[in-house]
Amino acid sequence: MELQEHIEKYCATKVELMAFREEVAVQFGKVHTAIASIHVEIANTHVAIAHTHTEIARLEARMSAMETRLVKWFVAIILANASISLAIARYLS
Repeated sequence: MELQEHIEKYCATKVELMAFREEVAVQFGKVHTAIASIHVEIANTHVAIAHTHTEIARLEARMSAMETRLVKWFVAIILANASISLAIARYLS
């Protein structure tokens, strides 16, 4: 009798094991779904990072073009000032 009680207390039946197996399978399914969701989020993050890099490159190109324009304007203004200064110097002398 004591052995029977020990077996009932500490050993699982086949039905209990099958129920446990099914529960574990459901939990693994949830884990796999969560992992797939994380993979999707990572892929979306990679896309966002690539888009950000593209935007940064575009902004750098625009800044470079603006810098070139500024340099051209400065050179033109310096030449214009020099020409005006020479004209005034000729006129006054």
